Amino acid sequence: MIDITKPYWWEDVPQEIEHQKRIANVLNIKQYFLRLHKVLHRPDFKFKGETYKTAKIVLQTLKSISDFHTSYILGNPISINGDQGLVKEFNRIYKKGRFDTIDYKIAQDLDRYGNSFEYDYLDGDVVKCHLIANESAYPVYSDEENYIAFVEYWQDAESGIKHYYVYYPDKVQVYQDSVLKDEKPNLTGLPIHYALLDKTEYNFFGDAPMNDLIPVMDKIEKLLSKLDDSITTLSLNPLGVSIGRGIDSSISKDMCGETLNYEAGGNFKYASAELDYNSIKLELDNLIQQLYTIACVPSAVIGQSNIANVSEISLKLLFSQSDNRAKKMAKVIKDGFFQRFIYFRKLLALQGKTFSDDNFLDMNITFNFNRPIDTQNMMNELKTQHDMGSISKQTIIDLSPYTTNTALEIDRIKAETEPKMPTEAKPTS
Repeated sequence: MIDITKPYWWEDVPQEIEHQKRIANVLNIKQYFLRLHKVLHRPDFKFKGETYKTAKIVLQTLKSISDFHTSYILGNPISINGDQGLVKEFNRIYKKGRFDTIDYKIAQDLDRYGNSFEYDYLDGDVVKCHLIANESAYPVYSDEENYIAFVEYWQDAESGIKHYYVYYPDKVQVYQDSVLKDEKPNLTGLPIHYALLDKTEYNFFGDAPMNDLIPVMDKIEKLLSKLDDSITTLSLNPLGVSIGRGIDSSISKDMCGETLNYEAGGNFKYASAELDYNSIKLELDNLIQQLYTIACVPSAVIGQSNIANVSEISLKLLFSQSDNRAKKMAKVIKDGFFQRFIYFRKLLALQGKTFSDDNFLDMNITFNFNRPIDTQNMMNELKTQHDMGSISKQTIIDLSPYTTNTALEIDRIKAETEPKMPTEAKPTS
């Protein structure tokens, strides 16, 4: 473990083996999303005396899967519930700091890399967020597994200068190589470390879900590329076979519209290889099925089935694996958001806006999963529950698919229901 009392301790952090292995994996996944797949390394070969460029089929299926899960959990903004004064301030921070977009990016990082890192700060009177790239993020934990510091590090590709942002609970130091360039107070705390519940061997970091999907996708792309080669070289480019007396001159491999003369009994035909289509299809189908099973993506999402006129119960069953995965991720995100709200409260206090511990502890958030729903049946069920006295109007607003901001909607309802003061009549002359 790193001893942060030593001079220049932060220079040693990026050299630790657990960080190097994690960063290498992050960069590999980033390359994959930039379409730099393993299949691109397939070698070319000789065919009919010429170099044949092998097929290198790159599919961005994993990007679609990642986009689906990210949108599923945070495609719709979260709803903040609790004391209306506190909720109003937090919603104001969200709007001015564009935190809905930040939330989406956090979910995207978690789905791709297993970790996400957020630093909140005050810029003038606006609360902002700096999302630290996974390949630049180095959280520091003590031997007792306490989170004690953070290093944001990268090296300029052109100048070779090493940049370090060293975060302590009370200050942030900026270094270029070993030279201190700036120091400023840290008004919030250490960057928030979101880590998936499935951990790597080092326990502090979430395991990247893409590690389970990339090998399967590599196999699918390789198989499809080889199939394309087989069809192109063997099926679409058959070999000519002369039967009987030999032909005096060579025949062009691209012969078309020419005539060959044979003596009686002679013949000429094209021979092509027969592909074992059924075996290939069976393997592809199994690989694709495994891919979407591991990814927890329903077949309807990829167009493998029709969800028209499907009941609410059937929809829940269809998306059950997606729900389970989203709920698992939501626990991690929710813990991080509550740490963020602690930082929000600190920054609001600096602006003279304080809230009691009870109001703060009563606050909660609701995730609005982006799953197809039977809206009519859902609203009927909510109405039935309200008529029975088992839920409040605010709960209905929270759960309604037509509502994205509970506090705002309640304010609008109050404005509509409160009696209006009569307008004072103007005296006539």
